[in-house]
Amino acid sequence: MNDITFGQAWEYGGPLMWVLAGFSVFGLAVILYLWIAHAHWVFMPSALKRLRAAKDWVAEGSRIAARANSAVDWLADVAAIAPLVGLLGTVLGMFKAFGGIASDVAAGAKPVVLAQGVSQAIVTTIFGLVVAIPSLLAYAFFRRRAAKRIAELEIAVEEITSAEAGNEVSR
Repeated sequence: MNDITFGQAWEYGGPLMWVLAGFSVFGLAVILYLWIAHAHWVFMPSALKRLRAAKDWVAEGSRIAARANSAVDWLADVAAIAPLVGLLGTVLGMFKAFGGIASDVAAGAKPVVLAQGVSQAIVTTIFGLVVAIPSLLAYAFFRRRAAKRIAELEIAVEEITSAEAGNEVSR
């Protein structure tokens, strides 16, 4: 079996590998941000502080929920775009392969010309999926985590308003 190294795969993939690397780094940064921002010990105190300072609790609660969900959507975007970049690499690789064959047909098309284009096609597809699949898994995880934090916040607000209403009645 003829194994290729990561460096060779990177070279075969061409310039689109840098785009995929950028998506990979961005996705990882979003995951790290969400891991901390949606942690119970970070999210709840911050959200409750914002709610207590707000004049309109409902509007502020909507803003908090929208903000919690908006960062999660970045992972869905990465998961959607990365395979398309890989597909673009596939198309460009096939264009390169068949364009090379067409230009070399008079000289007797060499298999190496076809192999280079197909290598680019396969490598960019693989790397696009390698970026997209973990991003989609993280999106599913953090979407559920955001929903859980929002539900916890709603329960906390209900408890606070019930306690304040109880204090008003007892006065």
